[in-house]
Amino acid sequence: MAKWRDSILKHFQPRISRLTLVADPDGLLTEEGMLSAIKDRGFDLIPFDDPIAFRFAYESQYRSLWDQGQQTDLVVVLRSAEQRLGSLPYDLLKAGRQLTFALHQLFP
Repeated sequence: MAKWRDSILKHFQPRISRLTLVADPDGLLTEEGMLSAIKDRGFDLIPFDDPIAFRFAYESQYRSLWDQGQQTDLVVVLRSAEQRLGSLPYDLLKAGRQLTFALHQLFP
């Protein structure tokens, strides 16, 4: 059963990218074991639910650190099936690597 987790976790290696954008329409990253494993690898997860709240958190907690040369690994998660990575702000799309995890990909 843990193999599905491993297929996702291989994408979360420390310092692989300071910004990772993830489309997660089935909520796979919110599963307790998965969330814990990602955080244990040094990643912070922040949902993109409210664009204004997200922008405030992103600018004040992450981008300001990056501008100072500090390293943090951030995962921005789109949880709704209606949301697409292409709908994110351009500066995020330009700076981040993009991943999609869905049940139909893990269990064809």
